[in-house]
Amino acid sequence: MKRRDLLKAALAAGAAAPGAEARVAANDRIGIGMIGCGNMGGFDQRDFQLNADVEVVAVCDVYQANAERAQKLAGPNAKIYSDYRRLLENKDVQAVAIATPEHWHALMCIDACNAGKDVYVEKPASHYIRDGRLMVEAARHNQRVVQVGSQQRSGLHFQRAVKYVREGKLGQVCYVVCWNHSGPGADPPPAAAGEPPAGMDWDMWLGPAPKLPYSEVWSTLRRTSWDFFGGMITEWGCHFMDIALWGLGAKTPISVVAQGGHFRQKDAQIPDTLQVLYEYPEFLIQYSVLRHNSFGPNGDAGAARFGSGGIQFHGTKGTLFVDRAGFRITPQTTRHEEPGNPPRGPELHPDERLPGFYYTTELQPEVSDTSLQHGPHVRNFLDCVKSRERPIADIEEGHRTNTVCRLGNIAYRVGRKIRWDSEKEQVIDDAEANKLVVGTYRAPWVPKGLLV
Repeated sequence: MKRRDLLKAALAAGAAAPGAEARVAANDRIGIGMIGCGNMGGFDQRDFQLNADVEVVAVCDVYQANAERAQKLAGPNAKIYSDYRRLLENKDVQAVAIATPEHWHALMCIDACNAGKDVYVEKPASHYIRDGRLMVEAARHNQRVVQVGSQQRSGLHFQRAVKYVREGKLGQVCYVVCWNHSGPGADPPPAAAGEPPAGMDWDMWLGPAPKLPYSEVWSTLRRTSWDFFGGMITEWGCHFMDIALWGLGAKTPISVVAQGGHFRQKDAQIPDTLQVLYEYPEFLIQYSVLRHNSFGPNGDAGAARFGSGGIQFHGTKGTLFVDRAGFRITPQTTRHEEPGNPPRGPELHPDERLPGFYYTTELQPEVSDTSLQHGPHVRNFLDCVKSRERPIADIEEGHRTNTVCRLGNIAYRVGRKIRWDSEKEQVIDDAEANKLVVGTYRAPWVPKGLLV
């Protein structure tokens, strides 16, 4: 068992011990409502419930089986809802955790803020760029704490890596590459049945997305269509680009250019191979997506479940690679020639490290271990609910990272270089691209102010 698994098991045992909740006064507990209880929602709920000052008082899912499973984990007193708006009316709910498909994130977060609830919303923050800004505005107007689920920010080794970059340990960083590369994987699953399973409110699952049949969406479109998904550059890019931007103290780029292709999934809208280059005044950032080979730019063969992925900062004094397993600093060498060295003959030498030459570095190599990320991220949110301070992945930061990732997709979709106005949050002189910035919502699920 890995060390992090041991720690998590110990926490779980402590949380489950008889009387554990009794050690926290009832009025000190935070009533949590879980919205979206499958997959990541279940993972979030377990980590929330590891905290003795948390009580999951309500669960909501459009699929009854998910909601019942979440209620079983929360306890029989937790109320079940199929419509998140009814959950937001529950006065016992102080904060919500939103782990629905991404096309619902913005609307649910805005409604929760307007209902006076604090919000933990999974990444990516929103499905489009404009609705992400509306999330920030709702949080600020209602003075709500909104944490985006970019949990790498709460990992101590990520924090150390960012500190090294920001303090100039790597020297001047002129280029950063982020990537997620994965192998071809198994064959796609068979097509879903014609009708949604019993107990699923399909129209509510679609919500603001186009009204399409269950069999079509569930089989392919929810992971291959722009209406439901942003591809790997938003799925993983909202983690990796977040650390890159945090380390560089960067916001949004001046310009973006992207190229990609459908080499593996011929009928998909979202490319399986994508290369995006972001231009900033003092550096470049590249994002790389491969869905046919897991080898990474750092030489990682990608044996892990998700393939290979991470962030590599290239500075004048050295290179820092960081992923969820740890970080590694490789010093940059400088070649020196000793004075009085005799001139070299015309012959070629296979080894340049001849007598009379030496190499120095300004850095020492360093390797770190991993650190817990998701549990501390949830804890940071809970602490901020109590203190009213901004969380480590505040919605403004989550929106900014998501904007950068979405701009990569927009540049790919319009097929040309785009220039970005960070103040207006618009693509400069490009009406076609700006339609993709705003996006589309199916009535009546249109956030107020979306078309302003």
